[in-house]
Amino acid sequence: MSPTLAISNRMVLVLITLPAIFLISVVDYLTGSEMSFSIFYLIPLVWMASSRFASRSIIFIMSFIASVCWLYVDQATNEYSMSFLPYWNATVRLIIFAGFGWLLYANRLKQQDLQTANQRLSELNNEKNKFLGMAAHDLRNPIGGINGLSEIMMMKETTEDERSEILRMIKKLSENMLQLITNLLDVSKIESGNLELHKRFQDINQFLREQCEMNQLMANRKEIKINMIFEQEPIFTTFDANYLSQVVNNLLSNAIKYSQRGSLITIRVARIEEMRVRVEFEDQGRGIRAEEQKKLFNYFQRTSTIPTEGEQSTGLGLAIAKKIITEHLGTIGLKKSNESGSVFFFELPYGIDIQEVITSE
Repeated sequence: MSPTLAISNRMVLVLITLPAIFLISVVDYLTGSEMSFSIFYLIPLVWMASSRFASRSIIFIMSFIASVCWLYVDQATNEYSMSFLPYWNATVRLIIFAGFGWLLYANRLKQQDLQTANQRLSELNNEKNKFLGMAAHDLRNPIGGINGLSEIMMMKETTEDERSEILRMIKKLSENMLQLITNLLDVSKIESGNLELHKRFQDINQFLREQCEMNQLMANRKEIKINMIFEQEPIFTTFDANYLSQVVNNLLSNAIKYSQRGSLITIRVARIEEMRVRVEFEDQGRGIRAEEQKKLFNYFQRTSTIPTEGEQSTGLGLAIAKKIITEHLGTIGLKKSNESGSVFFFELPYGIDIQEVITSE
């Protein structure tokens, strides 16, 4: 709700409550001591405190006005032996009115928090069911494939060459299934808050060279070259090499999967704004549709863009990468994507985190 609308609703609340208090005080004055209308002062205060537009300050102000009205009626209709007694009674009534209103206000806030928490739990439960359904679906396909292929192998009429091909397919399916299970375990660890980073102060350029050497072996199968461009040498910062390697390997493997045979992948590393290190991964793939780009870093999100040579994807890699980079206090995203290729990036805080280094040692 906008601040202007909230103020407007509170004004309406005050304009309804005030006349009700004045009306009760008039009736109380006209009936005098013959009929007590004391309890009726609480009615508009209770109604106001129960409204979602009420605030502590408004409750106190209305309680003060009700106490003053009651004081006026008391002095006009009753005689006291001691002059301070009406004021004492008015002070006690103010405390009772404001306290009662604040209790109702606090109870309403707790009810709202409870409703919000229940709604959030319901959303999380729906997400969990969706997550499990997708995971089960993705696991069922390779398991079903392995089961069908094993049945074919058990048939006596299969030749040795056919069995070798079937074994190769079983191995590929089992690797896909193992990768999915590994990703699911990573997701479980991250979402449960058990992700422990062991950051060290190290050269990110050298780290990227090592990751590129390993991924170049996979890129060679498609005659893809990985080129690295460093703004300066070296660039030291703090990061967990184990978890950051998952991020780099995911971005590189995606670039390889979706790039054409014989194309080029470029990695650029630079310091930006003197306080951050930015690493970009540019490929020459098919690009990603604009309407699908916003969902890239969610779990089990696959785009309509398919790998160039039938490679598989679990739809979890980018979501896991985002969680890891977030834990590093960094950012990750898609810079651009069109028919000429995509540019993914991540940024890390530049420099040394003294506390992290002390902890790791």
